[in-house]
Amino acid sequence: MNRIKKTAILFIIPVIIAGLIFASCAVRLSRTEKILIRANERFTMRQYKEAYEEINRALALNSTSDFIPVNVLLLAEPIYFSYLQKIAQDKEYVALEDVESKLFQYPQVESARINELIMKTVRAHNLGHDVQIAYSGRSVQENAFERLISSFVGKVSGQKKEGAFALAILCLTVLLVLTFLFVILILTIQSAKKARLLQKGSGRIVDVYAFSNKMRSSLLTLVEECETLGDKIDEITGRKNHSRNVAELVYKIAFSLGITGEKAVIFYCAALVFDAGFLSFPKELLCSKSFGDDEKQLIKSHVEKSCEYFSFVPSEYKDIFLDAARKHHENMDGSGYPEGISGEKIPLVSRIIRVCESYVSIVSLRLYREIRDKESAILELEKKGDIYDSEIVACLRSIL
Repeated sequence: MNRIKKTAILFIIPVIIAGLIFASCAVRLSRTEKILIRANERFTMRQYKEAYEEINRALALNSTSDFIPVNVLLLAEPIYFSYLQKIAQDKEYVALEDVESKLFQYPQVESARINELIMKTVRAHNLGHDVQIAYSGRSVQENAFERLISSFVGKVSGQKKEGAFALAILCLTVLLVLTFLFVILILTIQSAKKARLLQKGSGRIVDVYAFSNKMRSSLLTLVEECETLGDKIDEITGRKNHSRNVAELVYKIAFSLGITGEKAVIFYCAALVFDAGFLSFPKELLCSKSFGDDEKQLIKSHVEKSCEYFSFVPSEYKDIFLDAARKHHENMDGSGYPEGISGEKIPLVSRIIRVCESYVSIVSLRLYREIRDKESAILELEKKGDIYDSEIVACLRSIL
């Protein structure tokens, strides 16, 4: 009997501790969402310093884990960049040192334009002052493994005084690993799913793990099904990674416009498969260098044929998928197809896809035209306010 009690206690204690761990993770995710909403509000109101402080809270909240949610990083980069622009304009060089310190702490936030702006600000300061300041930033092309090692070494060197405590924690961790084999197995499976999701495409992908447990499984399944269908669309159209590139921009713009949580994920999924109607046509037709009038009319019918491939989409999301597929060729002045609707009568998801799909097409090499750089692509979209929603184009410029 005593042996049974001991065995029961051995299994009950890990379950209780695991429950506490999962509960703390859920609280942290909930707090992260609230902080992101406040940061986005400050950013939208151009209160860049306040937005910077809020996003740092979100980064700090998640810095103890191995994975900082992508929705945090997506918002952090434009906030950091906008705050740096304000620093350069106001010549607040003390604040610049704080930003550099945070970038060293959170290297995932770095981007080429952030590093370029910091260097430009430093040069401007040095030209006007006898006392020179140095830029300690790292190139974003730095090897990721080397960055991880240097960050780890820096943390270890700063924690020499806590060596004994760290050793005790290490011993306790080893003991817990031996005791919680079952729990670790579950976490390993979840981590594998997360890694597989993040490794698809270019790595900038929707963080479905930032939502509640109730919707996590269904959203993950929907994302995976849409990515698989999107890959099939790209294969038949000969446009490598086109669906994912468009979908990622759609997600970023939706987030910048205040669309967060589940709806932002659905926008991402719909943008992966909005061209599903092309699966009804032979590959030879879609990859042709030129089209006759009859062929053009046939290709236009893809907007209606897409709905034939959405049987896997849950009914509560299907309207968004249908709007994305049927109305992504509608223009702001009503000159588009198939319905010729205009302005805000065009669903938001359709307007966002219209801008993102055109941008990705312009900067991608096609059989019938030359590749274009990002700036000229944005300028081309800005000149065509009769076709594209100018607010969405401006949002696209701000995140690139």
